[in-house]
Amino acid sequence: MAITGRMRKRKGVDRETIVKLCFLSIFLFFLIFPAFGWAGERLEEEKKEDEEKDRLIALPIIYYTPETKIAVGVGGFNYLRSLKDQFKGHPSTITMSVIYTQKKQFMLEITPDLYLNRGKFHLVGYLGFKNYVENFYGIGSQTTENMQEIFSFRSISFKCSLRNRITPSLYVGLQFDFEHSKITEVESGGILDTAGIVGSQAGIVSGLGVLLIQDNRDNTFFPTRGTLLHLRASLFSRTIGSDYKFQEYSLDYRQYMMVFSRHVLAFQQSVLMTSGDVPFRRLSKLGGPNIMRGFIQGRYMDKKAIFLQMEYRVPLIWRLSAAGFVGYGDVADRFGKFSLDDFKVTGGFGIRYQIDRNSGTNIRWDFGFAKKNFGVYVMINEAF
Repeated sequence: MAITGRMRKRKGVDRETIVKLCFLSIFLFFLIFPAFGWAGERLEEEKKEDEEKDRLIALPIIYYTPETKIAVGVGGFNYLRSLKDQFKGHPSTITMSVIYTQKKQFMLEITPDLYLNRGKFHLVGYLGFKNYVENFYGIGSQTTENMQEIFSFRSISFKCSLRNRITPSLYVGLQFDFEHSKITEVESGGILDTAGIVGSQAGIVSGLGVLLIQDNRDNTFFPTRGTLLHLRASLFSRTIGSDYKFQEYSLDYRQYMMVFSRHVLAFQQSVLMTSGDVPFRRLSKLGGPNIMRGFIQGRYMDKKAIFLQMEYRVPLIWRLSAAGFVGYGDVADRFGKFSLDDFKVTGGFGIRYQIDRNSGTNIRWDFGFAKKNFGVYVMINEAF
């Protein structure tokens, strides 16, 4: 579930745009945080009343983006206390959201994250339907702001992975990934209309993958110590029902360190790789609320992406904390094309509000800055 506000100017972000986004985000901050504060108090009260009983909390969603204008909806999260994990810091949850926008767009998402058989198995899933709008700037590291195109698409997505815990911190598993999408509108004469970009028509993506995960973090929502290493290799083939034949590989390494007095230093280093007949929406991307905040989601895309992020998290008072972050990365069609001179830099700061002290769940309010881009994000849980 996400609450996001973003706005971009072709020739850079002026002061008026930044001021408007600041006022909008402050409005969202004071509208939504009290609701989440109430939800957090209710969760703690209910936990005291009944440790075993599941609880679903429904909350309003409101945000603005240039693609959707005003969007409203309802979201919820459910802590499944009856599904106990013998390893602390790994609660079972289901998050849901239903959103409708001023442009008559619709999005439905359901994300279960379940620990079964007292943590022996970990089931992670995603089910979503979108009738949405996105930006496309072309493919590669040297695309410019003036290349921006708007396109619309409809998609039904399903993703499910089942991981088997081998040791207290080591998992191996399988993943199934399916999406049926159709590009419903493109700009006449644009790249998507004329250049024969793979994936610019309707199609099915279907693939199987293998996972290897090392996770000894002390908490999945707000880790303060530990390491996460996530390796994945997926094959998409016509024999599995895919209209496209390609491969995806990813390496995601995260490290969390307690510096002093609950100050946390967090690192993330990732390598994203694709090869073969890759639909453009499945290319490796930079930008958005989780990867190099400040750039619009998918601002840069290609077959390969490398990025490094660092965040410093500081407790303030009560349930409030603050964070400062930087990101460094780029995309290319092959590894030999990467050049440090072309790498992009983002940075920013944010505020955190803890809605559930037991699980460590936060709602975050981030300001991200990048060259000619600026983003405001209000979302549940940390970027990494």
